[in-house]
Amino acid sequence: MKVNQNKTNQEIIEGYDYLGNSCSTTDCTGLIPSEPASDAERDSYEEVYHYQPKPVPKQ
Repeated sequence: MKVNQNKTNQEIIEGYDYLGNSCSTTDCTGLIPSEPASDAERDSYEEVYHYQPKPVPKQ
């Protein structure tokens, strides 16, 4: 890869900024490697990252 010597470091960095807008930038992909063995384990994952939907009120 040939780098243009006329570009500043900031311009080079900004050239790679398209990666910052990927769909999983802030997702915790791979958070849970396997199904939680207990409710306590599931709750601990939920404390780290809110991945479960909010409960729907019963009518």
